Amino acid sequence: MEVRTTVGVRPKVAKDRRRRERKGVLGNKRWIGKVGKARCAPRDDDVLPDSLEGAIQQAVEAVGTAVRAGGGRATAEILLPELWDPISGALMADEGDQQKFWEITRYFAELLVRELNVRARVLYPDMGCAAMLKNAWPDAGFEIGCLADRKPVQDTDEIVLIAAPDPQGLEDAKRITNLAEDVPVVLFNPRLVSGDVGIGLNVRRMRANFLKTFVVAYSLRPIGAGSVFRKYPGNWQVFVEETDLPGRYRQVYDSPLRPQGERLDAILEEAMEDEAPSDDQQGGGTSVWNNLGKTMASMQRFMRSLSQ
Repeated sequence: MEVRTTVGVRPKVAKDRRRRERKGVLGNKRWIGKVGKARCAPRDDDVLPDSLEGAIQQAVEAVGTAVRAGGGRATAEILLPELWDPISGALMADEGDQQKFWEITRYFAELLVRELNVRARVLYPDMGCAAMLKNAWPDAGFEIGCLADRKPVQDTDEIVLIAAPDPQGLEDAKRITNLAEDVPVVLFNPRLVSGDVGIGLNVRRMRANFLKTFVVAYSLRPIGAGSVFRKYPGNWQVFVEETDLPGRYRQVYDSPLRPQGERLDAILEEAMEDEAPSDDQQGGGTSVWNNLGKTMASMQRFMRSLSQ
């Protein structure tokens, strides 16, 4: 007699699948992160988000925690590879990219308003952008302005969010932060780092001194071979993929200090060397460079998956 199943899976296969699910061994990080995390032993990479929406929610939680702890100035950065370049900042090559970027700021701002139960003002880089978004978002849960407004901060504002400030907006960002006084200021996806070699030393110092007054509440930043991550009040962490467990990531750095420049390069180089096989194991031509390429491709897939 034929045995019927409701999902077109043979009974034994379905039973085996349920057994594997109970053991927590089914699927990659996206599965474990969304479904089976409670059934599995905790892992360091459980802190990584499973989607762009999840990353934004994490950023809101981190900024909320920082503000409640008395942090009057906080930064949140979610740096998607298709919208961001490690040297020149956000790309936003066409109108579609720009709109996606602004939609991300809206989602972040509205979640933050609910998280802190405050009246917020979001300041965009220029008057044209602010006017366009006011027209596009008549029901936005916050006030919209621009960095060049004559009075960018109003008496009724309880938090000010500066969206994607660039090097040209540095002076205005400083002015607004000073005007805000006791009102918390949040930089969301700042683009103050520039690859322009014409920027003088004084400007670089001014930018560095300004950013030092902000606590980095949240950072999810793709790098060549992995990702740098921080969620306040936790430490800075660096992850690279587990070569023998696709979809999961190995923590190779955990410290209160942000890994940058040569220090970050050294962390990644050491991680790749740890993954490299010995000379006796390299019969198939596998080397640290092969592992590096695989890890880069995997992390790029992970970061791209956040934007889907």
